[in-house]
This record gives sequence, structure tokens and C-alpha cells, in this order.
Amino acid sequence: MNTLTQPHITGEDLLQTARCEDLLYEQIAQVSVLGDFERRIIDALKGNGANLLEGARGVGKSMLLRMAEIELDNSFSIDKKLGVYVNFKTSTLLEGVKADERDAFQIWVNIKILEALHEKMLALNLIAKSGEADPYHRVFGISSVLETKVMLEEKIHLLQKLAFSKVSQVDIINQIGTDFLAKAQDTSFLVNIIKEVAELFSLNKILFFFDEAAHTFIPTQQNIFFEIFKLLHGGKVACKAAVYPTVTNYGRNFEIGQDAIVLPVVRFDPGESGRRENRVHFRSILEKRLPKTSSLRKKIFTRGGELDLCIDLSNGNPRALLHILNSALASNSSLSERTVGLAVQSYVDQALIPYHQSLSKRLPKYASHIRIGLDLLRGYIIPEVRSKNHRKTKSNYQSAFFTVQRDMSPNLKLALDILCYSGMVSQLGTVKIASGTGPRYMINLALMATEKAFDTSKTADAISRLSVTDYREFSSSDSQIQTYLSSLLLTNETCSVCSAPLPQNAKFCSECGNKVIATSIVSTLLEESISGLSVSDRLKDRVRPRFPTVGSIVQAKRNELMVIPYIKDVRSRIIKNAADEFISG
Repeated sequence: MNTLTQPHITGEDLLQTARCEDLLYEQIAQVSVLGDFERRIIDALKGNGANLLEGARGVGKSMLLRMAEIELDNSFSIDKKLGVYVNFKTSTLLEGVKADERDAFQIWVNIKILEALHEKMLALNLIAKSGEADPYHRVFGISSVLETKVMLEEKIHLLQKLAFSKVSQVDIINQIGTDFLAKAQDTSFLVNIIKEVAELFSLNKILFFFDEAAHTFIPTQQNIFFEIFKLLHGGKVACKAAVYPTVTNYGRNFEIGQDAIVLPVVRFDPGESGRRENRVHFRSILEKRLPKTSSLRKKIFTRGGELDLCIDLSNGNPRALLHILNSALASNSSLSERTVGLAVQSYVDQALIPYHQSLSKRLPKYASHIRIGLDLLRGYIIPEVRSKNHRKTKSNYQSAFFTVQRDMSPNLKLALDILCYSGMVSQLGTVKIASGTGPRYMINLALMATEKAFDTSKTADAISRLSVTDYREFSSSDSQIQTYLSSLLLTNETCSVCSAPLPQNAKFCSECGNKVIATSIVSTLLEESISGLSVSDRLKDRVRPRFPTVGSIVQAKRNELMVIPYIKDVRSRIIKNAADEFISG
């Protein structure tokens, strides 16, 4: 693999800055490492077609979108292709919210797109701060560019405020303005403004990079977004969106392959050559994130075997690697087999499994699939793979793979899909099995190690003997699997008044007749303690006295967080991003 290195290496330690959103615009290019795999994806993102950048949480989708935008910015004067990055991270806040009987989410999406486009025109000096040549002037009647920017920010803030303020809804809607709401809800209005921008500045292309749009778990929002995506794309406009595998709902009118081509972000190859390339790539990532003067460099790079193990157990997920490394190096520890083992256990116990379990709050309809899928994996599939690994064979191969017949039950498929989404397992193509063909899954190697599923405690040795052709095959009629799945038919919901079981999607209780009150997904998440945020315990302890819930941080402005001792610009950004990510999934 040819790894392209940037000439500038950051002078700041960015080892703990795991999310792309935590990095400043200029830092993104400084720490990005672009090999052949990344190069192909970025070139496709800069192309004319509609694309869906598909990958699990933490694999680097945001970084790829931002790098495509940055490269377009750098070549704009020559190519006249405008790259506009739009982040819809807090879309979950708009769940079920109405603005004057209109869908607040659709209005919010359209305004976010207009805001991002306006900011990009300002950043590239296409519009002057004096207001000259601002195409929004005709529509909104504001002569000052900066006033337009403030106005759009305020409208977005007010729309999100509707989610928190149940009493003053009328006042908020009056502040937004019914005329503005009518315009903003109309996607053709949005399309016309974008066309005007393209003509006014003689642009060859406007490319929208939508991040976090399809990460929300609310199907109605996903349907609305992909309707907008489809209406926007075409002519001088190209749309790209980051999506999660298996759980994204595209709606009835959006067809994968026809309306957009998928770009899979699956870079981990468990074979020997794949692991070798992955190690080179991840070492380059660490090189970029650590200044030459950092004392951590020696601790990390002089322990080659332990570093290789950290990289292998991250399954090609940069965020997982940073979590494992930071944990192994905590308290000034050195990288050793023991500290890596403890760090991997911490990652599985504190990040991987809790995240999968937390999906029940975001996907309440599939809470049983989430719970039983994990029980099936840990209670039956992994023990079966473990037994296979302990059998003595001539090949001496080890396995982390299993396959199920293609005609598996929809319930089993959904349970496995959600395990793929959360990173517990990965789907690696299709293979031939006794009954025809079936999908091959790889169990997360960190989970394999902590479940002691290899034939040796020397995990590095076991990984070196992995073979993708060595897998445990399960029949779709396997009696053990059926035992797990049978409990899916049992209802989980009960009436809040009489505790009688409720059928799925019931509107009234059949026993007492009371109306079933649907609980908002986002309201439940906002009331959660900050304990679930993916920031250090030390930061949580500092923040908790003043901001004990996720909702209190979402509503807080960064300058309010910065009043807390030792929390300034960087840490306040990390905390806010962690809260936004928590509610967006």
C-alpha cells in the first residue's frame, strides 16, 4: 500500500482526539493518512455520481468526507467545484417536532444545507463581507453577509429549541416567522437557490457531503432526508452521504444502485498481507497525531509487537485503536502484553458491549433483537468457534468466522445486522456452504480475545494463524439458534396503567382500554446521565456537578462549559461533540 504522507506533522498531541469533529479544519489534513484505499474513495466522493459512504461507527467516514471537501477547496480556483460539508448530528432532537403544523426536521435540514453553502461561499471569498454578490440577498432581503449568517444560525437554534420548550411553542414559531417556514419547507425553493449559486459563480459542480444524516434511528427522518437527497442530486449538484450498514432506512422511493452507489468503508483484511498493510497505515496515523517531541513516541514505537497487537485488535477501526492505546498508556504505563490485555478488556467492557446494549434506547422496537443477538453471540456462537479452535488439526488454523445459510429467518438476520452495526461482528462477503451460499461474519477480534476463544492466551500467535476459509457453519434451522429466537416472539412492552402485555404498535391497551403513550426516543436519551458519554472519567467528574444529564450539555453553549476549571476550547468541543454523538447514535 502506498501511504501518502503530508509534509506537516502536528505540533499538538492529538492521540486522545478520537472523533473527526474534535479536530479543527486545518488539523484534519495534517493528521490524515491517505493510502490507495482512501485515495479511491476520496476520488469517488469528488466525482459526479451520488454516493453512500457506508461503514460502521468510528471507521473514518467523517474524515474521508472532510478530506474530499478540503481537496476541492484547494483546487477550487482551477476546477470550480464547490465542496460543501453538512453535519446533521443533532437531527434526533427534531423527532416528532412540528413547526406551525409543518415537519420541523425537513425545514431544519433545508436550512442546514443553506447555512453550510453560505459559509463555504464566505470561506472561499465568493461573497464579500460587505454583502456584494450574496445570492441569499434576493431571497431573505438581508444586505449584510454576516447578518445572513447570523439569521440562519438563529433559525436553526430556534427550530431545535422547539424540542425543549413545550410551553412557548407559539412564541418560538413567531420568532422564526410563518413566511420563512413556508419557504424553508419547500425543497424546490432550496434547489432553486443552489442553482442560482452555481450560475452566479460559474461553478462546474456543487458537491454536498452529508454527515450523520442517516445515523439517526428514526425511520421517518431517514425517509425525508433521502427524498431531499434525491431531489437535490442532478445537473450541477452531486450528493454524498455517510450511512451505517444494515440499519439505514432509505424509504420506498430511494433505490440503492439506481439512485446512489455504495462506497463501503471496510479496510480490515484479517489475512497476513492485509494485517501488514493495516499496521503500516495505522502507524502512519499515530506518527501524524504525535509531535516529534512527545514522550509517548518512544513508549509506543519501541514496543513493535505490542503495538501490532493493538492495531490487529482494533479491527481496522481508528477510534478503537486510539481507545485501546490511550487505555494501555494510562498512568504513564508502558506498552506491554499485560497493559494491552487490560486495555482491550476495558475497550470491550466499557465501549464495545455497552454501546451495543445502549441501542435498545435508540431502537426500542428492536430491543429484543439487540439483547438476544448479543446473548446468541456470546452464549452460543463464540463458544462454538472456541470449541472449533481447540480441536487439533493438521492445518493448525484459528478461526474468528462463522456463516449462516442465506435463507435464515428475518429475525436472525436483523439480530446479526444490528451486531454488524455496533461492531460486534463484521460481514466479510459470501462463501459456499453445504446448502449453497451464505454470508460470512467475523467476530470482533477484541471480543474473541477477551472471551478466550482462541486455543492460546498468546493472542498475537492466534491472530497470525487466522484463516478466512476456516469458519463454523450454522444451519438456519439450528435448534440452539431457534431456542434463542423463540423468545423474540414474547412481548416486552406492558401497559403503564395495568401492566398487561402490549402487542407491537398497539395504540390502546386491550385490557384496560387506556391509550398507549409513545415515549420519545430523544427525550429518553436527553435524560440520561453523562456517564454514558465517550469522554474520560476525569472530564465527566469535572462536568457532572453543573451538567449532570446529556440534555443539559446539549443545551449548554461552549462558553458555559468553559467556566468549569481546566475546560477550555478543545475540551469544551470534545464534550459537546460527545453529547451530540450520544443522541445521534
